[in-house]
Amino acid sequence: MASPSLPQKSKPKGGPGRPKGCPNKLTTELKTMILGALAECGGVEYLKIQAVENPNAFLALVGRLIPYVVKGEGDNGQIIVEIVKFGAGP
Repeated sequence: MASPSLPQKSKPKGGPGRPKGCPNKLTTELKTMILGALAECGGVEYLKIQAVENPNAFLALVGRLIPYVVKGEGDNGQIIVEIVKFGAGP
């Protein structure tokens, strides 16, 4: 004799999750630690030194901070960029 099949239990439904745009707690804590370390190392002055001594790493950092959509000040929205080399004498 075949045993009667038991009704299958449905999987419990999860909650709504984290609201859209809400930062991850770990990401927020990590950013706080990085900014704290930067402040202890000298802040802007430290970054200037890194721009000269480690330009590849510095420019990678800058590239992550630049917004994806940039609008310029020119007549047709052109972007005017001024490049200044740190530590360059007159």
